[in-house]
Amino acid sequence: MPREAKIIAVPTGDRKDAKQKICDAAIRCFEQYGPQRTSMADIAEESGISRKTLYRIFDDRASLIEYILLRRMYIMADKVSEKLAHYTDYEEAIVEGSIYSVNVSKGDTLFNDILTRDTNHRVEMFLLGPPDEVRQDIAEIWSGVIALGRQNGQVRDDLSDERVLELLISTHVLLLMRDDYTDADRRQFMNEFLLPALRPAHA
Repeated sequence: MPREAKIIAVPTGDRKDAKQKICDAAIRCFEQYGPQRTSMADIAEESGISRKTLYRIFDDRASLIEYILLRRMYIMADKVSEKLAHYTDYEEAIVEGSIYSVNVSKGDTLFNDILTRDTNHRVEMFLLGPPDEVRQDIAEIWSGVIALGRQNGQVRDDLSDERVLELLISTHVLLLMRDDYTDADRRQFMNEFLLPALRPAHA
């Protein structure tokens, strides 16, 4: 890490640009040292800003981590949305789309490193209860699949779309945390757990 980096102030009007600059610097640090070993001081130096300025933009390290995860999730969401558009069968979309979503997350090295090596459990809580804008994006991605299931009578009437979405998110996070699972294991879990939870009693 270059210790001679020039420390600069960040004008108020450039807050968005500063966030992106800090995010980029943090990613470089994470890639070099790993998320857990990177301090806010390292990120400030790599950004070329003071630690005081850094803490004006991000309240703490966890807030910065969540901002980075948010950016990665938007990129992954586009891939999942494109994949889901190819399915015409509801249950196949739920199972195979979910497996694809988990694999996309696992394939993002930085996202996976943060998830598996950042040990304060705030990351897991962030994923289980994502910000409203993320939840809205997830809802938009899966809304067509849920609507298809309702049209075919494959989703319980007593489950709201919001509850179906919550079950999907929780299942995805659980599968994401299971490093020992293969795609076959994930498929079995979805078929034995999630799909029965969503099906009407008569199905």
